[in-house]
Amino acid sequence: MAEEQQLNEDSKRNAGQMGAKVVPRGSKEISNILGDRRSSYNIDGVDRVVVDEITDQKLVGIPLIDKVVIILVVLFTLLVFINFSFTSNDAKEDPDIEKTLFITKIIELVILILFVLEISIRCIDVGPITYFSDLWSVFDALIIIASIVLIILDLNLEGDAFTTISKVLRGIFRFLRLFLVFRKVNFFNIIFEQYNQVKKINNAGTRYVVRSPVEKVIEIMRDLADQFEDPDIIKQLNWGITHISNNTVYEPIIEGKKSEALGWLYQQQQQQHISQDLKRSMSSDTQFPDESHLPEQLKLDFDQNILNLDYDYFSLFQKYDSSILTHLMCYYFQQESLFSNLRISPESFKKCVDKIALSYHKDNLYHNVIHAFDVTHTVYFFIQKCNFKEIGKLTKIDYSILLMSAAAHDADHPGLNNIFLSNTRHDLAMTYNDKSPLEQHHAATLFRYIRETDLLVHFTLQDFKYFREKSINMILSTDNAMHGKDYNKLKARLASNDFDPGSKDKGICFDTLLHAADISNPFKPMKNYEQWTFRVLGEFWHQGDREKELGLPVTMLCDRRTTNVAKSQIGFIDFMVLPYYNTLSQILPQLSEFIEQITENKKAWAEKIEHYQTLLNTQ
Repeated sequence: MAEEQQLNEDSKRNAGQMGAKVVPRGSKEISNILGDRRSSYNIDGVDRVVVDEITDQKLVGIPLIDKVVIILVVLFTLLVFINFSFTSNDAKEDPDIEKTLFITKIIELVILILFVLEISIRCIDVGPITYFSDLWSVFDALIIIASIVLIILDLNLEGDAFTTISKVLRGIFRFLRLFLVFRKVNFFNIIFEQYNQVKKINNAGTRYVVRSPVEKVIEIMRDLADQFEDPDIIKQLNWGITHISNNTVYEPIIEGKKSEALGWLYQQQQQQHISQDLKRSMSSDTQFPDESHLPEQLKLDFDQNILNLDYDYFSLFQKYDSSILTHLMCYYFQQESLFSNLRISPESFKKCVDKIALSYHKDNLYHNVIHAFDVTHTVYFFIQKCNFKEIGKLTKIDYSILLMSAAAHDADHPGLNNIFLSNTRHDLAMTYNDKSPLEQHHAATLFRYIRETDLLVHFTLQDFKYFREKSINMILSTDNAMHGKDYNKLKARLASNDFDPGSKDKGICFDTLLHAADISNPFKPMKNYEQWTFRVLGEFWHQGDREKELGLPVTMLCDRRTTNVAKSQIGFIDFMVLPYYNTLSQILPQLSEFIEQITENKKAWAEKIEHYQTLLNTQ
């Protein structure tokens, strides 16, 4: 494929240079569905990362020739021990033993000839020069040939003179034959080691476990509550569990006489209740039609494919360029009747999304408008196909938050990560004090365009604040540096008794959906996933080249001369994607039927480890 050819060219160049049912978490019903409450959330008190390393060797099953060799090795070992047992002076006086020895010599001769055949097959497979480049292989062949010669002479020559010589030679060659056996047995172990590695790959998803101390604390407190019968103690423990799960352990508690000081403490948190009917304080008589005026052929294409994970949107970009993002967003807003319900002007909307789409740098291999399309498409897949619209009890304003945040989550991305911006003292890093500068910039860019186009001019103050708060949090959650912390917060909330994705936990669910969509490449069929892999690594490697030029430390995965493509994706799946999607499936049960694609993709990459390692070795 084109990306792989580009990788080869880079190497050469561098050488020169189900229906979801919503039930409260912790309820008896969900315990019946998922089993024990604590085990259903994978809490076992372990707060560390368990890492297994994947071998560099090609992971394949045991070929037929190796199975045959294993059987021959076992037979040869038995024959060696038989010869050792029946060559004492007492045994030689028995004619029956002599006859047995004669038969074993014939069998041994046949086995040795089969070993010669094995060597011949391997020479044909890899070439004699390659095979015999290993001196042990040369020694192995000489042992076999010498053993064959000895057996033939022993069978055909008689006399005392040869008997004396034979005793010495037999002792030497029996030792050498044992060496051959041990060599074959070692090969046998290697084969089974490879086989076991295959089993590890096939059983992927349980090898990497990331847990936080907060989960261990909650588990300890629950176990402690089980030891008491006093309702007051149990109540206090449950109170503590609730605050830990809600991440509110540092919020102030006012004891004693309350005063106006409360206003000072909570003034930043005071927000009026968000209107559920979305009444507008201005221009209440303003109405906008749900019309998007999409090209007819594109609308038909969206109708047929918009909920398919294998959607070929790369070809759409070639035809519509950056406007494809605007067309997608107009389609979604029309489908969900957001223009009329939220009183959003279609004209202002198109201007705003056009600005967002044009802010994506066309020169970026990965962080471009196609990526924005893909992430927005995936978020809508979670909403519709995985039924988050019902689970999250989405309002019309919720739809707009999820879709707009997805479309703008990487707006004006420079194609360089936060580490590079901080190390080079980039303006964005200086502006946002090295705290998620890219994500802060993406959110600021979105709201600049919203203001410039008067997109939300008909929103009440409360609705605007709600939209802004949720959108900013969603976009900030896409900083991969926050993945571990946010992931553990999510698991802590899922482990609580009052998790409610349709109310108090709607915000963390929004953040989770966008982050999951942002790292969703392994969730897609391989034909799309592979394209994204080469795009993101190409962008990484471009950054790595610049880091080398500037004398900066090269960020992980950004060195084209050391990054094994297949290994990088297996690590990405094991550490981030698969655990995250398994956890997300606790919120979206219907997601489970699609997660198998991630495991299948991992198996496909595992088969390519040696291929990409060979490419690296030839640089």
